Amino acid sequence: MLEAVLHNYFEIGFVTRKPDDNRIVAERFTEEPLERVVPAGEEVNGWHDLARLGYIDHPDGAAMATRLLSRRFPGNPGIRSLRCPGFSNPVSLLLEPVARGLGFVVLPKYARLAFARQEAIQVEECGVAVLDTIWLIHRPSGLYPVGPRRS
Repeated sequence: MLEAVLHNYFEIGFVTRKPDDNRIVAERFTEEPLERVVPAGEEVNGWHDLARLGYIDHPDGAAMATRLLSRRFPGNPGIRSLRCPGFSNPVSLLLEPVARGLGFVVLPKYARLAFARQEAIQVEECGVAVLDTIWLIHRPSGLYPVGPRRS
């Protein structure tokens, strides 16, 4: 997204990490709580349960999972120590492997709410909320010439 805004393919974009680039203006847009979602009927009492389930990864997954799981399981061996039976890029498909019992995922609440089969998943309580900041990014007005545009 950052590159697309920088190269004038898009006027604005939304990202989960504040860019460290003086060619971009980043404004806090909203905050969204992260959730650990498991297959319906599963109970997670310890790290061993997460290891048994396995972790469904996604592009921002490791960063999100590390932030959330470090609060609930301090001193854990890290998300990369868990078996990873699946990966999904499209948010719309991310919860399907979880609903089928293939693992758990950490994602923003809005992504869970968009999933059609809510009865097949459940949110595990993780204590104090971990919020993911969504940043609105754009180029500063008038500082850059118009670049290529998609038709």
